[in-house]
Amino acid sequence: MSYKSGQAGKSTHEMAKKRHQTALWIGVIGVAFLIVLWIVLQNSKPLEIGGISILILLVLLRVVPGMIDKQVGRKLKEEKRAIRGAQGEEKIGELLEGLPEDFRVLHDIKSPFGNIDHIVIGKNAGIFLVETKAHGGRVEVNGGTLLVNGKFPEKDFIAQALRNSYWLRDEINPIVGVKPWITPVLVFTNAFVPPTKPVKGVSIINRKYLLPFLQKNSRANAVNEQVWLKRDSIENTLM
Repeated sequence: MSYKSGQAGKSTHEMAKKRHQTALWIGVIGVAFLIVLWIVLQNSKPLEIGGISILILLVLLRVVPGMIDKQVGRKLKEEKRAIRGAQGEEKIGELLEGLPEDFRVLHDIKSPFGNIDHIVIGKNAGIFLVETKAHGGRVEVNGGTLLVNGKFPEKDFIAQALRNSYWLRDEINPIVGVKPWITPVLVFTNAFVPPTKPVKGVSIINRKYLLPFLQKNSRANAVNEQVWLKRDSIENTLM
């Protein structure tokens, strides 16, 4: 079994919690605002509010509930997506425990470009940056563009993986004295991913091919040897 550090999906679960709290606050503040509007409208005569102002209040009472409902619904949808993402990261985390002892796995690493889901360091395999995506359906590459169910995903997954790879390489450079090669991988937990060539160096695979992919890419060389020797220092720097 591989050695692991960190908790897969932790930051994404925290994100889901924050989104749920935001939805609640939007609802509470929205209801409070509507109550104030209603009180003002009921006391329009004592407050000497004119006809135009009353009309505005009535329009607000009609429009604001829909706006609140829309914003709350959007946040709850984002929360659901984050929960699905966290569960996907947990699945991949469990899967990576099946790697042999000459692999080290780091989960949930903070970077300036969004958390890195998993980093895998192999004694002879080098360094992999693994980003987990919990989308369902079908993933395909069309003209060098990644599509999920025939549409552009909500983020540029390829660009995200590359930015994090460059950042990780620069973070490890001072530790090992050389810029190591980072292999970025997008792994989909639920979607069908037909065999496809890497896009800008980013491999795109289904989760059932992840372990074979990590273990077949053995590149025993001086850099990988140095990375493995410095694995504790790398972990301490990143975690």
